[in-house]
Amino acid sequence: MWYNQKVITVGGITMKNVLLSHDSELSVYSVPDTVADNLPEYCCEFADKWLWSSPHAEKYRNSIGVCYGAHDFIQYLNEWIFPDTPSQLIETLDNAWSASEVPQKYQHCKWFNF
Repeated sequence: MWYNQKVITVGGITMKNVLLSHDSELSVYSVPDTVADNLPEYCCEFADKWLWSSPHAEKYRNSIGVCYGAHDFIQYLNEWIFPDTPSQLIETLDNAWSASEVPQKYQHCKWFNF
């Protein structure tokens, strides 16, 4: 069942739900459809390039590397990539620790673990 695939249109851009996780926290976010359709590419651009090279990412760097989570990725999208089409948290899935525990209405969503 493809429930809630396209959730809203903001400024002419269709938003889709994605699953993002880090440190065992799994959350559903509404993001621009191009992000959802290319989720690994956007997440890797953030984690592998932007965090390490952007002067705007200094706050994430420390003496042993970088420290960030899914909410930082959403902030990056909202501030630097899609400032006119903000992504937002839909809900945190407190009891979902594996794909089989994700509620049926989110089973279709792409998932990226930071």
